[in-house]
Amino acid sequence: MSLRDQQAFLSKIHPFEVLNQEQMDICINHMDIAYYPKDTTLINPEKIPNCFFIIIKGTVHEYRDDQLIMDYHHEDSFDANSLIYSKTKSTFKVKEDLICYELEKNTFLNLIERNSEFKDFFLNNLVNKIQTLKNKEYTSELSSFMIARVEDTLIHEACIVQKNTTLTDAIAKSIEYKTSTIIVQKDNEYGIITDSLLKMQVLLKGRDLTIPVEDIAIFPLLTVFNDDYLFEALTLLIKKGIKRVGVINSKNELIGILEQLDVLSHFANHSFVVDTQIKKAKTIEDLKNASSDLMNIIKALQAKGVKVNHISNLIGQLNTKVYKKLYQLIVPPNLQNDACFMVMGSEGRNEQIVKTDQDNALIVRDGVDVEQYKEYMNKMTKTLIDFGYPPCEGNIMVSNPFWCKNVKDYEKETKRWIEAPDMQNYMDLAIFFDSFAVAGDKKLLIKLKDDLFDKLHDKDVFLAYFAKATLTFDTPSTVANFMTKTHHIDIKKTGVFPIVQGVRSLALRERIRETTTVKRIKILQDKKVLENELANELIEAFEVLSTLRLKSQIEQNNNKRKINNEIDTHTLGKIERDLLKDSFKIVIAFKKFIIYSFKIDKIL
Repeated sequence: MSLRDQQAFLSKIHPFEVLNQEQMDICINHMDIAYYPKDTTLINPEKIPNCFFIIIKGTVHEYRDDQLIMDYHHEDSFDANSLIYSKTKSTFKVKEDLICYELEKNTFLNLIERNSEFKDFFLNNLVNKIQTLKNKEYTSELSSFMIARVEDTLIHEACIVQKNTTLTDAIAKSIEYKTSTIIVQKDNEYGIITDSLLKMQVLLKGRDLTIPVEDIAIFPLLTVFNDDYLFEALTLLIKKGIKRVGVINSKNELIGILEQLDVLSHFANHSFVVDTQIKKAKTIEDLKNASSDLMNIIKALQAKGVKVNHISNLIGQLNTKVYKKLYQLIVPPNLQNDACFMVMGSEGRNEQIVKTDQDNALIVRDGVDVEQYKEYMNKMTKTLIDFGYPPCEGNIMVSNPFWCKNVKDYEKETKRWIEAPDMQNYMDLAIFFDSFAVAGDKKLLIKLKDDLFDKLHDKDVFLAYFAKATLTFDTPSTVANFMTKTHHIDIKKTGVFPIVQGVRSLALRERIRETTTVKRIKILQDKKVLENELANELIEAFEVLSTLRLKSQIEQNNNKRKINNEIDTHTLGKIERDLLKDSFKIVIAFKKFIIYSFKIDKIL
């Protein structure tokens, strides 16, 4: 292999591409090609190497305590830790005849000292390594706004008046500031007065313009931090249906106003158009037309490199508005507030981006006849199917009488789930626990969850069996295990589900109401149930797995194939393969944590 070929080979392998030309030349000049037959032991605790290995061809297995923990293939490299720390707990053994580059130890350590980016990759923890690889794989010129902060766009100077300022003086000041928005300061909080509020509260009611501004201002002013991601501000605007938010700094000082139009111009995003169409929909057909463009929004955001959790938050907000509006269009007004329409499962967790099925239910207030709702709930299910939300194969839909009943009947059901547990009951409980109220009286769901938490007090054995489902599906421990001949792997079963179920089990035990997996992880981290390192690793792994799944589902949609949770491992590049491998490593470690935390080994 020529020097040019060697440089081309190394440049494809992260982090060698960060080396400048001088450093690359040093690397190549101190690198040799070596061959090792099968079963050769390259590294072990008694045999620390004097070189860094980069595989050209072949396979190497890494063992710890006689267990296979990692395998290395073409373009993989190892073992920086043994060179940096001059010790290892692992044994590296050739599985298939190995042809590799050997970079001299002193040269490798010298490059680490001379190039901080090169050094950071090898010295960072697993979370930082995953973040580095993700940034390299998914960041592009198109995705520059993915990491844009609020402070990166136009922030308007705020027209601030004190609470006792008259409307006349406040309006005069707003004209001076050339703005239609007045911010009212009342002690340590802010409120807002907009043009539309002035029309409704003053002009239409004929009120005196000498009244103090606090009489009509809306408190509190919704705010974002100046260093928040701009996409989070976009999601908040859509969620709350507002046109502006305040911007505060780290000292909680108001530094300006962020306008909807400026956010839209930054993103050139169609989501606000869809949001407006949903709001204005007066018929089911109007609503169907409004919701029909969600897939195009998903594709556009994914193509621009927007993080999957931001996409799920945005699409989740839009889906919630579709459900709420449909409920209002179908259910008679006199019945709407005596029931609570909720979404469950992945929709309840706000984690279903591409429509794969619908899980929903209705809670009816005690003393109100459930029968009068059934006609409308049947119509809800049929209409959602017509909108493109596939029916649930398990019939977990509001048209099923099992998922449409009074509060007391749900309380009987949850009692039965706990006292007579079987696989179906565990699944029903899991789906119900992930429920999120989207329309009607949300307090009905809160009451049911309080009742569920009370019933589970001191039910350690039940919770252990519930958590045991985390172990249902095997997670590949090596590349060879998922780069199979069939080359298709169900990423939900192998990676996403173990994280979701394990975190859900911990959330159930800790009485956590939040439904989204990442937010649950952060709450568990705050409660010290999860150590910081494990929590951060889980969040990164969950995002990697969800990103790969979304990418595959969009491809399936483009090719008009049935949407499922499989990914084609043969389409993965080197970096994606490494991301998947590291994510599975985290999932396997989390499974061990769940076994320990719930003492599952005592019931196996």
